[in-house]
Amino acid sequence: MLQLFNSGTSVESMGFDARSTKQGSFQTVRMGVASQEMRQKGTKMGKLILAVVILVVCVVAARVLRKMAGSQRGQLKEWVPKAVLTVGVVLPMLIVLLSTFVIISTGHVGVVTVFSKVEPEPLYEGFNLVAPWKVVNQMSVQIKKKEGKFDAGSKDLQSVHVVMVTNYRLQAKAAPEIFRTVGYDYESVIIAPAEQEVLKAHTAKFAAAEILHERAKLKNEVQDDLAKWLARYGVELREASLANIGFDKGYMEAIERKQVEEQKAAQKLYEVLQATREAEKVAATAKGTADKAREEAKGEADALRLKGQAQAEYNARVAASLTSALIEQQRIAAWQAGGSQVPQIVTGSGGPGFLMNIPAPSGKHPAEK
Repeated sequence: MLQLFNSGTSVESMGFDARSTKQGSFQTVRMGVASQEMRQKGTKMGKLILAVVILVVCVVAARVLRKMAGSQRGQLKEWVPKAVLTVGVVLPMLIVLLSTFVIISTGHVGVVTVFSKVEPEPLYEGFNLVAPWKVVNQMSVQIKKKEGKFDAGSKDLQSVHVVMVTNYRLQAKAAPEIFRTVGYDYESVIIAPAEQEVLKAHTAKFAAAEILHERAKLKNEVQDDLAKWLARYGVELREASLANIGFDKGYMEAIERKQVEEQKAAQKLYEVLQATREAEKVAATAKGTADKAREEAKGEADALRLKGQAQAEYNARVAASLTSALIEQQRIAAWQAGGSQVPQIVTGSGGPGFLMNIPAPSGKHPAEK
C-alpha cells in the first residue's frame, strides 16, 4: 500500500515552495494576459491611427502640390496632386477594410469589445467580419490540464497532502461573461479556489486510513462536487484525479509498522493453517487405512459366513437324501472296496433248508454288460 502513495514528507517540505511558485506563476500569467490584451487593442488602434495619418498627410500634400502646380505652370504636372490625394484616400480605406477581417483560430472563440464594453455573443472559429472600431479577444475552449498540490485534513485530524490533476474547458457561450468578470486568468481565480475548498470538504469526511482504502470513492465525490461548482461559472470539468495522496512522516511510519505487524500475524496464521491441514491429512490417511482394514475383515467374515451357510445347506440336502436302502448299498460298496465278502443268507426252519448266494454288484450298469 505504501508503494501506491508517495511519502507525505516531500509534499509537506515542498508545500511552501510550491505555493510561492504557484503565486509567482499566477502573477506572471496575469501580466502576460494584460500585455496580450493591450497589444491587441494597440494593434487595432494603431491601424486606425495610421489610416487617419495617411489620409491627413495625403490631403495636405495634395493641397500643397495643387498650389505649387498653379504657381509653377509646366514644371509640375496637374495629375500629381490628384494621384497623391487618391493614394491618401485609397490606402487608409484598404487599411480599414483589412482590419475588419478577423480569423478565429481553431479551438478558440472571439470576445468582442467596443470601447471596453463586452458584447454578449462570442465569435466562433473561422472567418468573421468585424467593425474596425471593435476589438476581438480570442479565448481557448480546448481541454486544458491543471495540476495542483493541496493541504487538507482528515476526519481524525491527520494532515493530508494531495496532488490533484484536473482536465477542464471553457464553454464557448460563457466566454464573454468570463472575460468581462474575470479575464483570461480564470484558472487561478475560479478553478484553484474551488479545488481547494471541495477537496478539504470531502477529506474531512474520511479518517486517514479510510482515505487510503476508499480512494476511488473520495475521487468520485470530489469530481462530482467540483463539476457542479465550476458549471456555475461556465467551466466544464472533464475529469479530476487524485494523482498522489500523502501524509505526515510520523503517520506514514506508523502505517508501515502496522503493516509489518499485520504481515507477521498473517505469516503465523498461515503456519497454523498449514499445520492444521497436515494434521487433517494425517488423520484422513489413518482413517482411510482403518476403514480399509475394517472392510477387508468384514469381507473375510462375510465370505466365511457364506461358506458355512453353503456347507450347512449341502449337508442338510445330503442328510435328507439318505434312505435305508441307500445306506445299505453304500455299506455293501464299502465292503467290496475293502475286500470283504458279501454275507450269504440261509433260510429254513429246522429242516435242511437252502442256501442263496447273493451276487455282489459289479458297479457297472446292466446295459454296459
